[in-house]
Amino acid sequence: MIDELLLICFFVFITGACIGSFLNVVALRAISKESIVFPSSKCPSCNEPIKWYDNIPVISYLFTFKGKCRNCGEKVSIQYPIVEALTAILFLAVFLSFGVTFKTLLLCILLSISIVIIITDIKKEYVFDVHSWILIIFAIITSLVINGLDNYATTAIGLIVGVFVMEIIARVSYYLVRKKQDDSQMLETSENQEEIEETSNQDEDNNKKEELVAEESQSNEEENVDINDYVNKNKRAFGEGDTYLAAAAGALLGWKYFLVAVAFAIIIQAVCILPQFLFGLYKKEEYKLLTSLTSFILLAIIYWILSNIITLPLLVVFAFVIALIFFAIDSITRLKKTVNEQGFVAIPFGPALLCSMFIVFFWGTYIVQFLKKYIFMISG
Repeated sequence: MIDELLLICFFVFITGACIGSFLNVVALRAISKESIVFPSSKCPSCNEPIKWYDNIPVISYLFTFKGKCRNCGEKVSIQYPIVEALTAILFLAVFLSFGVTFKTLLLCILLSISIVIIITDIKKEYVFDVHSWILIIFAIITSLVINGLDNYATTAIGLIVGVFVMEIIARVSYYLVRKKQDDSQMLETSENQEEIEETSNQDEDNNKKEELVAEESQSNEEENVDINDYVNKNKRAFGEGDTYLAAAAGALLGWKYFLVAVAFAIIIQAVCILPQFLFGLYKKEEYKLLTSLTSFILLAIIYWILSNIITLPLLVVFAFVIALIFFAIDSITRLKKTVNEQGFVAIPFGPALLCSMFIVFFWGTYIVQFLKKYIFMISG
């Protein structure tokens, strides 16, 4: 029986690695707008077709071509073996949790789509609509299979809450750190564009050329969108792609655990981004903003540690709260000034949200218990 289980685990692991290799192709060719079928696997630098023995997941990268193209000698991104190995491990983990069931198949599909979205979001700060809709559809199906068709209301409410909460976060975040020049300058630029269009319409030849350019720019919209233009035009701090991902997370988790997932995603994002962000402030000599943010973070950590060790006097708690509010307001004010001067920076939130979705799906109960006991200090 053990030998049979090991054999199945080995098969699942190998299958996951092979699918991971395919997911690399899907994500990267979605970015380059190439077919996922033709041509066959090739070197991204010289376009030389890859031999079959150089296309074995993980093993080929480590042992056959050793991370370099045989033809041009260029280094091949380490993304390939990482995605392959990660997909294999995740598939195996899902199998060990649910066995040979329909749930396992659905969760593996969800994982696969999520990995593709994470790759495109990290590399291009863009979530393709087709990937988002596939994720939403399979999130709904998975939720109904796991919770039963009778609990369809939980899935529907979760999806709606996911969209609503993410839209609120996008709008509120924008108004916290929006650029001051958006309204007047946008009106001026829009008026200028209208004048240009009117004059260009007088010449038929130029009009045809403009239509061709418009079609080309529309097909490449995700590559040419400027983050500051997008933010100021749509009055939101990030794109609609994250809202689609939130809809899928809400449908899969239900609205209560979705809220936990959002909070956990913010923590993941902060842990991953804050060190680099603080170092960037140091390099740009933004010392006042750096001091405010660092002070807020350190005070929050100190308060959390002390409150979980001893019972703090009310006066001390009040002092901590006042200090945290002061540094929070000061940080937001200075961050807003920095954004007004330097513009917005695109930081993908989709990867953190999708990772949090699966973490909460598997360990949501333990996370809630931890939050109740150590964050909100609720016993029982």
